[in-house]
Amino acid sequence: MRVLQVIPSVSPLRGGPSKAVIDMTRALIAKGVNVEIATTNDDGPNKLDVTTKELIDFSDVPVRFFERWSPTIGSLREFAVSRSFSSWLKEHIDNYDVVHIHAIFSFTSSYTMWLARKKGIPYVVRPIGQLESWSLAQSKLRKKVFLALFERKNLAAAAAIHYTAASEQAQAAKNIKQLDSKLGVVIPLGIAKPELVQGAKSKLHHVYKIKKDRIVFLYLSRLHKKKGLELLLQAFSRVDQTKWSLIVAGEGSKEYTESINSKIKSLNLENNCQMVGFAVGEKKELLLQGSDFYTLTSYSENFGIAVLEALVSGTKTIVSHEVALSEFVASKDLGYVCELSMDAIEKVLNTSLNQSTYDSNNISSVALDSFGWPKIASQLKELYRSLAQ
Repeated sequence: MRVLQVIPSVSPLRGGPSKAVIDMTRALIAKGVNVEIATTNDDGPNKLDVTTKELIDFSDVPVRFFERWSPTIGSLREFAVSRSFSSWLKEHIDNYDVVHIHAIFSFTSSYTMWLARKKGIPYVVRPIGQLESWSLAQSKLRKKVFLALFERKNLAAAAAIHYTAASEQAQAAKNIKQLDSKLGVVIPLGIAKPELVQGAKSKLHHVYKIKKDRIVFLYLSRLHKKKGLELLLQAFSRVDQTKWSLIVAGEGSKEYTESINSKIKSLNLENNCQMVGFAVGEKKELLLQGSDFYTLTSYSENFGIAVLEALVSGTKTIVSHEVALSEFVASKDLGYVCELSMDAIEKVLNTSLNQSTYDSNNISSVALDSFGWPKIASQLKELYRSLAQ
């Protein structure tokens, strides 16, 4: 059985979906599945420095990159158009038994769905939250037209629609009335055990020059208005500033990053808040394991892989109800869940300041037991097998 994963980008700058498809592919290979990724060399405003058209090793998985067309209009660049991708796929898609497509409203994904249904090849679509209410409200007219012309037919012809949480499936059913509920399958994303950073808390305080008695909160995600960072900052401005420090890790557009810096200054939070940029590798592990709380008060999150990364690192989380993993956090008592209001977030922050001692090992064990990649990969393998047959 040969499986092709298709996604517009695997750039770390694109956040959780890109990381998830790399980790998913690695886990499937460990389960004996013959799987590879086809994508573009997109890297946000730039391009990845990779060989194109050939199957290469990228982050320990087989990936085939194709040249992304880079027009001066940013919205078209985000669409990740690639003529070489479409040409290659047209010639080779028959070599695969199942195609797993990640994202919609994108050239690579939409073209793959169209070609697969034309050729009669079973395909799975993971909409990565793009059928949720918040996402559909962004660029509303463009998405409405795109749905009418392409995506409704593509979704209807899918062999399965892969949701990572029941809440994502419920919102999709609500927003896309004609969607066949029988197509939906809920399989969460997985997580691997991280490398342990010895003395992470004291090391983090030293590296980022934070007073020892401060409780450290971490925001680690894309810098995007969807993530609710402005609301979080406003809530922090109302909390005793002698007790906490906030580290903001991530990248976004130049305009949005500047707006967050301006927000920090206007709220007089310069002495409590650090913007540390994009975090990967050892830097990321230090932040996740060394912080006392991970925060994500997002307006929409179909899963929340960074939340899971924090939990498996043994760090309690503070999340909004709109984060799909909030139900898991609440049911297992792994942190705090709040409404998306300044008062509600402020209340949770004050509560966490007074309850900052907890069992990190238990949090990590619970997360791994529920979302370890071997377990998730087995579910995906069985899905592929049933569709290929």
